[in-house]
Amino acid sequence: MEQIGDAVESVSSLKDFKLRLTLQGACEAAIWTVVGQIARGFNAAAQQLFAHAPRRNPPPDVLQLLVKLYIDRIADQPLPLFDIKSLPFSVEKFSRRLLRSFLALTVRYSDSDFYSRIRSPAAEFYKNRASEELYARAAEPTGDLETLQAFCLLCLSEIADGKSTKAWMALGVAVRMAVCSNTMLSTAKTASPNTELSRCYWSLFILDRMHGSSFRVLPAISTEEIMPEMPPSAKRPTSTLSVRPPECEVVEEKDSGINSYALQLLSIWGRLMSYLKTIRQGNLEEAWTANSVYQQIKSEMSRFETVLPEVHRFKNTRFHDRRLPELEAQRGYWAPWVFTQCIYHTIHCTLNHPFLHIARIPGRPRLRSPSFLQHATDQAVLHSAWVVLVLRLCQEKNFTIFDPFVGHFASMIATAQFFLRFSKDETLAINAARDFEMLRSYVETMANTHSHLLHTVSLKCIACRCDFDTNPLQVSKLTRLAHFATSQVDAGLNNPPKVETALLWDLLDYAVSSSPIVDGGDSSDNVELNVNTQFLSPINPDAPLPRAAGSQELSLSGQNMWSDATFEFDMADIDMSALMVQNEAWTGGHL
Repeated sequence: MEQIGDAVESVSSLKDFKLRLTLQGACEAAIWTVVGQIARGFNAAAQQLFAHAPRRNPPPDVLQLLVKLYIDRIADQPLPLFDIKSLPFSVEKFSRRLLRSFLALTVRYSDSDFYSRIRSPAAEFYKNRASEELYARAAEPTGDLETLQAFCLLCLSEIADGKSTKAWMALGVAVRMAVCSNTMLSTAKTASPNTELSRCYWSLFILDRMHGSSFRVLPAISTEEIMPEMPPSAKRPTSTLSVRPPECEVVEEKDSGINSYALQLLSIWGRLMSYLKTIRQGNLEEAWTANSVYQQIKSEMSRFETVLPEVHRFKNTRFHDRRLPELEAQRGYWAPWVFTQCIYHTIHCTLNHPFLHIARIPGRPRLRSPSFLQHATDQAVLHSAWVVLVLRLCQEKNFTIFDPFVGHFASMIATAQFFLRFSKDETLAINAARDFEMLRSYVETMANTHSHLLHTVSLKCIACRCDFDTNPLQVSKLTRLAHFATSQVDAGLNNPPKVETALLWDLLDYAVSSSPIVDGGDSSDNVELNVNTQFLSPINPDAPLPRAAGSQELSLSGQNMWSDATFEFDMADIDMSALMVQNEAWTGGHL
């Protein structure tokens, strides 16, 4: 192991040397290419040394640490691949292909001394060996449980490495193995389905909706109708907080568990991504018409709001009043709950994104319904603010969210805030600029532990078109987004700034934004950032807009949390008990 550590240490020294280099002009790209080739050579050598080490698999105590790491960081994404209660025992019986896939995913996050200085080579070794064995078995599609589970883990590893094509391939092969073996359909039709197979199939579904719903590929699972019954969800935490007021009490509803509602939203998410794909391909629609895809997705979201039990809604869970020890002790519930909140509001915000409806894009019809545009803008403002609120609460409570897909939600919301920062409403613009920076910082922090998100927030600058203060070799994608506006202001130009449409589309696509693939923007196909946020004349034009002061930070706890006008009124969530009591009990757009 010492030789491997020395090799990896050499790579680290090489990286330090790279940062000390002064790279200028056309030589920069060539030097970076050579340095990258040398680094890859060292990494390959370290893998070879690890492959010939006398003991490649971890001892039992280290394996149990990796199991705990999986339960704490991966199982709550929500990804119900394993029964976490039995995982510490079942992992000892894993086949070689499943164990290597498990190690490939978990070792990269481990701080165990067993993998000291060799984490990356070890993870790459496990992934390569698992991949070889799994694709060999794909030639004989038996669709056995362990092979499908191993493909799920392999797909997660490829996503973590930013390898979109390999992730799609692993996912597609696994789904087709399940279909060819008829186990998916037979499990769906069984009255008492195999729980382990159900977990595996829904994990494939989650991966397909997260990463397979890209603008560049077709989903591997076309419909959830072929899926079996959903696996069990984490139990709802017993509240230790004050009881809800009597006027807000409701009859106990059927509760399928928080994970079930997260899966329902993921299904709608897949529909949303397909909708965006058609728009990107130039198939525009009049979104305000009754039969538009926009209205169909809105209808699905409305139906979801009618089935989500009151006990899971924001104000009723009292998430903002709970302390960290309680949240950590019940992470199996709270992590999927945060995911559900974020994906719900991100769907609404993206569906009403300024980029899709109010921005000026060449070739797009200018005649649009003012009342629809007003509704879309208000919804984008409302729901983007809610994602910011939920993530700020997590930060304030030090409740770490390990799911990188939540980081993608943050980057998508940041693109909406980026448009809103150019609103003619000065207060809204100030708040949006503040929230944009908060979201960018959130994604950058998450990228420290999920390196594939570095492709979302970090892009090697080959053309060297921008000025950078800290690192001249890298530019944040989100910073690059903002640069289109700041450069316009710095140049003293009066015409509205523009931004590459290709960059915006990339940031809306998880598979693309989290991989090294970067589309080159066409300057003839840019979007103009001249953003109106008021399309209907107010009743009293002289009355000021009732917005909170932009210079004030929103308090995230106690009664003051609801003082911001953004959170006061919306039809997304109405407490139905308000219709039967004297006082009004509207809740402001939250679940």
